Amino acid sequence: MRIHTRIAAVGAALAIAGGGMFGAAPASASSTTADSGTATDLSCDTWRYQRGASGRHGASITCYGSSFTGFVICHKPDGSLYGKLGNRARSGGTSTAWCDVNAEAVDAGAFPN
Repeated sequence: MRIHTRIAAVGAALAIAGGGMFGAAPASASSTTADSGTATDLSCDTWRYQRGASGRHGASITCYGSSFTGFVICHKPDGSLYGKLGNRARSGGTSTAWCDVNAEAVDAGAFPN
């Protein structure tokens, strides 16, 4: 997958849900929060592929250090990519994001919030 496509898909998902947040931190990276400007360490486990009973695919991720929201990058059979956000979770919790039916989870991560 091209990195520009991945960045665009994640950026679009974050823009929709973040309401002003301009970036995402990859798993196990430090980032700066948009509102306070202070550094927040967010350390995440490797994302886990999920398969739902209804045939949906998704990903879950567990992170430590601050509250966070997980995301998944989904690939449709027609070749298009899109992003979906998971639930907001506290440090040590798990966020799970689901793709639409007939789409595959191709990448996932989290960003602090």
